[in-house]
Amino acid sequence: MAATRGDAPPVFEQLRWTAPGAELALLSGQPAACLAPGDDALVRSGRALFGAPTLLGGQAAKAGLSCASCHINGRGNPHFLLAGVSASPGTADVTNSFFSAVRGNARFDPVVIPDLAMPGKISRDPDTRALEPFIRNLVVEEFGGQEPTPATLEALAAYVRAVRPCTSERTAARGLDDQLGALDDGIAGAQLMIGRGDRQGAALSIAAMRHQLGLIAERYAGRGFARERGALLTASRELRAIGEISDPARFAAALDRWKVAFDKGAAKRLRRAEERSLYDTGHLAQSLR
Repeated sequence: MAATRGDAPPVFEQLRWTAPGAELALLSGQPAACLAPGDDALVRSGRALFGAPTLLGGQAAKAGLSCASCHINGRGNPHFLLAGVSASPGTADVTNSFFSAVRGNARFDPVVIPDLAMPGKISRDPDTRALEPFIRNLVVEEFGGQEPTPATLEALAAYVRAVRPCTSERTAARGLDDQLGALDDGIAGAQLMIGRGDRQGAALSIAAMRHQLGLIAERYAGRGFARERGALLTASRELRAIGEISDPARFAAALDRWKVAFDKGAAKRLRRAEERSLYDTGHLAQSLR
């Protein structure tokens, strides 16, 4: 059984900003992810940081909001609805003082959340370098986040530039592989950042990985999954310790060891239990009743 009678109802972070009635649609499906050829470490690093609430800081981080909360797989989120920020599902007031007084204009003027695969008002041409300062202003001014490092901005811009509309399937199911892939992105990003001597970027990458572990834990709710949640908690604590290593060589080696151990232990256990978890649409639908 996915859960036993008497278990507390599962808590999903994403439902804090999801329109009522859209819970199952959001948690079981997503826009398909399509990227330009050349999915290198820089793009993967940006994708990991895109899903890290710590990047935005302030109220967004406290709520668990990341760039990916509004732009799932770099696309949009038609189910996004946050009280005081959204007028209707899929909209957000980007000049709302809830996140940062810098951009607050004292007006409630939500706009449709854009699909980043579509052309926008900011040039994506890497030669213009217009995207990096735009992203910096969003992080620092719109959300009140910490000043990003040049490497962080480069990675985020590389990811946004790589997002493309999908030519075949437009939607995809959500599954354990989504979060496990995000962990791999985080590792690639952390290794890239520490190799560049960017401690802040490496720390953000570690935070992104720990956030993904938390999203996995939500799917293994109930007393029947105590071992899985315990393994995830241990893995998260190990990542926190790795993040405190200052020597680049030791950091990289420790992260490699963590990956090997996680794949052999926790990941295998999670895969074996996935069909019984809340990644299964049937169990998920039942839990949301």
